[in-house]
Amino acid sequence: MNPETKQEIYREGSKVYDAAGAAIMTFIPINRIHQHLCAFHIYAQDHTRHVEAHHFCSHRSKDFHQCVIYDSDAADARLIGIEYIVSEKARRAQAVFKALPEDEKRYWHSHKYEVESGILYMETKGIVPAAVNDTAEEPAMLELHQTYGKTIHTWAYDQSPELPLGPPQLMMSYTHDNQASEEVIRCRDERSGISSSAKKELRKGYLPPYQKDNKADQWEKSGTGIVFKPEEVQIQK
Repeated sequence: MNPETKQEIYREGSKVYDAAGAAIMTFIPINRIHQHLCAFHIYAQDHTRHVEAHHFCSHRSKDFHQCVIYDSDAADARLIGIEYIVSEKARRAQAVFKALPEDEKRYWHSHKYEVESGILYMETKGIVPAAVNDTAEEPAMLELHQTYGKTIHTWAYDQSPELPLGPPQLMMSYTHDNQASEEVIRCRDERSGISSSAKKELRKGYLPPYQKDNKADQWEKSGTGIVFKPEEVQIQK
């Protein structure tokens, strides 16, 4: 087989090539992913832009999760960003949200509203009944309720669907009912076979009263968002 043919097989992919890769390569960090969460993100500087975000998460510890984010759960989904999730208080001796430097907290958003509203949910296979999904996600929602996320999107696919263009974007989450697009959520719910409103009512029965840390979601008070702008600097040698 000539080099051009080999390269073409690699580019286009094949069952044989994929099977061979799975047999000889390691995917240890990827294989630790055990949770699929679906929610929406809004751009820190433009809350009129809502994007669906599928989080595939692993746990570095009980207080620290890390997620890769895709625009869907399809085989050809776009890899659009990452999110780090930390607990509010430490259950172990490590820095979590309350221990973060004050200047760092401006990059973080809360998950309180996302969980309480039912908008954030744990994705399960289509064959799983809704009641089973609700039961399975309860421990996860109890945990996520009092956490905070730092989310960076590297692909603004709502504006550039073909390629990841431009600088990375800081993302935020909904914090009140009037921020979410009812039409966007309705379409997602219908496609996924879930009901955010039903989950909201169900979660009222098990989520404890909780006030988020006021150092998260700082845009609520400032009315400003954060953008990352490229800056050329001298290279250290």
